[in-house]
Formats: sequence, structure tokens, C-alpha cells
Amino acid sequence: MAVRAHGYRNFALRAAFALGCVLVFSLSGAADRLPWAALALDATCAAFVVWRVITARTSAVYLLLWGPLAWLAPKTTAAVVFLFGGRKHGVLAAAKREVNRVARSLGGNPEAEGNRIRVLGDPEGSDTLRELRAQILGARRRIHISTYILADDRVGRELIGLLAKRAREGVAVRLLVDAVGSWGVPLTLCRPLRRAGGRVARFNPVLPFQGKGSANWRNHRKIAVFDGARAVIGGQNLGLDYMGDTPSRRRFRDCSFLIEGPAAGALEQVFIADWCQATDESPSSHEALLRERPARAGTARTEIVASGPDSLDDPLWDAYVRLFSSARRSITVVTPYFVPDRMTFSLLRAAAQAGRHVRLIVPRRSDHRLVDFARRWHLRTFRESGGEVLFYGPGVLHAKLTLVDDEAAVIGSANLDMRSLFLNYEVAAVVKDAAAVAEIKAYCGTLASQCGDYSEDLYRRSRTRTGRAVEAVSRVIAPLL
Repeated sequence: MAVRAHGYRNFALRAAFALGCVLVFSLSGAADRLPWAALALDATCAAFVVWRVITARTSAVYLLLWGPLAWLAPKTTAAVVFLFGGRKHGVLAAAKREVNRVARSLGGNPEAEGNRIRVLGDPEGSDTLRELRAQILGARRRIHISTYILADDRVGRELIGLLAKRAREGVAVRLLVDAVGSWGVPLTLCRPLRRAGGRVARFNPVLPFQGKGSANWRNHRKIAVFDGARAVIGGQNLGLDYMGDTPSRRRFRDCSFLIEGPAAGALEQVFIADWCQATDESPSSHEALLRERPARAGTARTEIVASGPDSLDDPLWDAYVRLFSSARRSITVVTPYFVPDRMTFSLLRAAAQAGRHVRLIVPRRSDHRLVDFARRWHLRTFRESGGEVLFYGPGVLHAKLTLVDDEAAVIGSANLDMRSLFLNYEVAAVVKDAAAVAEIKAYCGTLASQCGDYSEDLYRRSRTRTGRAVEAVSRVIAPLL
């Protein structure tokens, strides 16, 4: 599949449109001779910007950012939005459908039943690191790993060394890293793996013009699949900030999950789709792999949900809407960044106002201060609606979890913010199993025991004139964060 050719052509068309908008009337002097045409072009460009913002399914306040820009500099703003805006990519969606079509034709849809889930939630991330070591060393045929951040530190170098060792032993190793998340990581870090016969690819490079679609679309998925039968997913990147053998003040409090069974095969399909996009390989070249169906390993029903610019709709957002709408007793959300869209936020507020126990666990301070300002209005409004807000205190909370009625759980890489729901490539697992959900609930309870209630001093500060101004600006640009 010539995805790269489509990507170059798509970018060329965008660049041509942008240059035309900016240069034709500005440099040729046609604007002076045909003022009506210049006005028509300005109006068309402004209308295009407004249309793209409205159809982005972000907050209506987002118009406060792009509206004035479209009025003051319509052609330039339209060019920027055309090059870097938007949420979907038709060519990539077609490629994704082709991977799924080939997979279904070869072996049918992955089963949802028959999985086993285990929480890897040690505060230092040591159990996740141990599990990755064990799975890498225990894999017999192939290892597929996708990560947003690969750090050039002790953990990153160790894992690359282990992967290189297995590649030399004949195991097929593929490593996919996001070109922006792992920006600045030296190429020498992965050289031992390449020399050993492993494959390494970067997802959606920004420069040179090799990316497919907007540079704003990042692969935030964390997937590690071993022999197609076992997988690790969650929020932890590959680096000392997320996992290690010894305590560290810098380490984020995060978790991952070991999944065994058919869901691991579904996660491998997601990886193969991303790999084909990054390398231009045809899905049919992975025919033997796609034919495999892992044996059942437990009782957990697990549905894998992948969302992003290559999806026709917004399946992860749809899953949250269904779960929040159906909640009868309780909802617990654990997220480092809480800047939801209007619909999911309204559903959470409505559940709290209806008397359900709706609890939100967030870090007192995240690693992005601007996002903390942007969440203030949401936290205050949610609390006033009857929701419970808990601030995690020891370190920065980076985990992503959702529990509904203690019967269903959503685990994976997505934060409850507009970037994860509508822009990034994300992956999640919707788990329905009494034992698995009970373990996830216990982990949430451990987090809650280390939390304090919503701070009244922050509540008062956000009502000051300065606090409201910063809050307003942060909410306007929240969809970009």
C-alpha cells in the first residue's frame, strides 16, 4: 500500500493551498486591482477556519482563540489550520480499514472473552520493569513494542540491550517510537538493536516533510506484545521517570496492565496497523501473524478500543459516553490531566447531581502547569455539582483509569482530556470481569488513601480576578495542550 505516496501528495496539496492563500494576492498585487476578490478570499478563509474549529468537537470557547485570528489574518490562519489542523485523515483511515479487513479475512475478529488481567501498580514502577524484562527474555518468536517516549537513560538503554540480545537469538523485534515524544533521543541509542537485526521506526516525523497528516497527531499508545499472546499496556513510557528498581523523587506514580489471551492479539493488530503506517509495509506482508489467534487464558471480557486520526469516528469517546450514561451507582476517574469535552463533562456532572458517587482522582500538581490552570473551572464546577475531587499528593500522578459501578473498567494510554479523546492515537481496553475489576478498584483505593480533599485555598484563589483571567486563557487554548 503506497501510504507514503498518498502522504506526500496530501502534504503537497496542503502546502500548495497554503502558499496560494498567502502569496497570490499579497505578492502579485492582485488584491489592489481586484479588492472584491481579496474580500471574498478573506471571507472564505475565515469561514474555513470557523468550520474546522466547529467540527473539531472541542469546547465552544475554542472559537475565542481562532475567531480573532481568522478575522485579523484570515489567509495565514487558514493556511496554518489547513496544514496542522483537523482531526481525521481519510487515507490513514483507509489503511487502517485495510489492516482490519485483511485480519478478519485471515482469522476473523479477535475474541473479547477469555482474557486474564493483572495490575502492575508498584509506586516505583518496578513490577512493570520486571515484567517487561521477563517477557522480553521469555518471548520465543516476536516482540512488538510501541511507546510515546523512549528515554536515553538507564532503563531505556537496558531495554534496548535486552531487545538486541533477543534479536541476535533470532526473535523478530520491532520497536516503534513517536517522533515527537522521543524527540532528541540519539539515533545511537537504538543502534545496537538495528545491528542485531531488530527493526526500529519513528511514527509521523515532523521534519523533513515525511509525516502523514498533521504534526499535531501523536502516537500516545504504549503497547508491548510478546508472541501475540501476552501484552503490557498502560500509561508508562520507557524511562526512569516511569519505572525503576530504586525509589526516585522524579518518578511519576503510574501503572500498567498485563493482558493474556485473545485481547493481546487484538493489541498486536493495532501495533501492525501503526507499523504499516510508519514503514509503508503492506498489511498482507504480515499474513502469517494476522492468522494467529491466541488461546484463552482467563475469564475476563476485554474489548480493545483504538482511536485516532485513522479512525472514522471517535470510538474511545463513544465508549466513555456509553459507560457514563449507563452508570447506576458510581464512577471513579483517575487521570493526570482533566480537561474534558462538553459531553463527557456534562455526563459526569449529571451523574453526580443524580446522587451517584462520582469521584475524580487527579494530581495536586501535574507536570504541565498550564493544564492545571485549564482544569480549575472544570474541577470547581464538578465539585459544585456534587462530585468528589481528590488530590494525589506524593509526587505526580500519571495513571489513567476509569471504573463504572465496580463492574467495568477502562485502562490504557488515554487521559480524560480533549487531546487524548480527539487528536492523539490512543489505545484502551474496556474490561468486564469481577476479579479484574476488583483488583483495579483496590489499586484506586490505594491511590485514594494517599490523597487529600479538594483544596479550599485553590478554590478561593481561582475566584480572584487574576485567577479567573489565567483560568480563562488556559481554557481557550486547552484543546491544544
